[in-house]
Amino acid sequence: MNGARYAYLNRICELVEQGNPIIIVSEDYAAPMFDSFRVKYPKHFLSVGIAEQNGVAVACGLALAGKYPIVYGCAPFPLTRAFDQVKSAVAMMHLPMTILNSGIGFGVPEFGATHYNVDDISIVRGIPGLRIVTPSDNIMATRLADFSIHSKETLYVRFDKNSEGTCYPPEAVNFRRGFYMVQKTGECASAVVVSCGFMFQEIMQIAEKLKPEGIGLKLIDLYSLPFDETAFLTELGDLPVLTIEEHVLQGGIGSAVLELLNKHQACNRIVRHGIDFGDCYPTISGSRNYFMKEYSLSPQHIEQIIREICS
Repeated sequence: MNGARYAYLNRICELVEQGNPIIIVSEDYAAPMFDSFRVKYPKHFLSVGIAEQNGVAVACGLALAGKYPIVYGCAPFPLTRAFDQVKSAVAMMHLPMTILNSGIGFGVPEFGATHYNVDDISIVRGIPGLRIVTPSDNIMATRLADFSIHSKETLYVRFDKNSEGTCYPPEAVNFRRGFYMVQKTGECASAVVVSCGFMFQEIMQIAEKLKPEGIGLKLIDLYSLPFDETAFLTELGDLPVLTIEEHVLQGGIGSAVLELLNKHQACNRIVRHGIDFGDCYPTISGSRNYFMKEYSLSPQHIEQIIREICS
């Protein structure tokens, strides 16, 4: 099995084999990636059907009984449809579990506007006690499986079906630090670009393309919120900051960075780039590539924006 989701599940299988009391609570559909898991570990798999609210409630009971539940569903429903349970049960009781959302951003646009998962970060940031994690590669996904079963926090995990491969070494993953910095052009960086997930992988490729032109960048993968604010500010220095996300501008990682700069009265120039629906959701259906072009998030648009902030 390939991809970050599968790397995560492979490690979960190993942890189950070691005797960890993990139970996957699957909502809506079982997902092909669970075909062998539910056969091999029937006591560690539970499908509640199209009942996201019930799935989270069942997971709360399992957590109170000493199990470690992983609630899995298709974006955006594990969070939006079960928001009251996440807020009033999971968060208020500080229950350790993972809520796993598969298909972030415009990852599953073929099902229409109900499946646009482009506002989940802003929703979760308003709930105290939840940690948001957006795995960028297979190594991070594997490390996340181990981190989750030992964490006392509730984890909200955002998996993109396009995230795969290896971006950086295992020692770079520290979920409480929350970010990893890649400097692409030595000491001559003229801006910091902050992103997360699959989009961060694309920005790394764009940075490589721009390197021969002498455009120096620091790239920060802000893969976990909350994050180490002091260390993050140190990495920014006094450079201009560009945040890029497949998420609405209101409450996303750009907002998190902007709030941090305001909190510490930092004077960095900041440009936030993401999705702005204006006063209504899109009325035209389309592919992920269509929406990325529509909201200026294609590689060509991102390259242009980086050139502008570095000029």
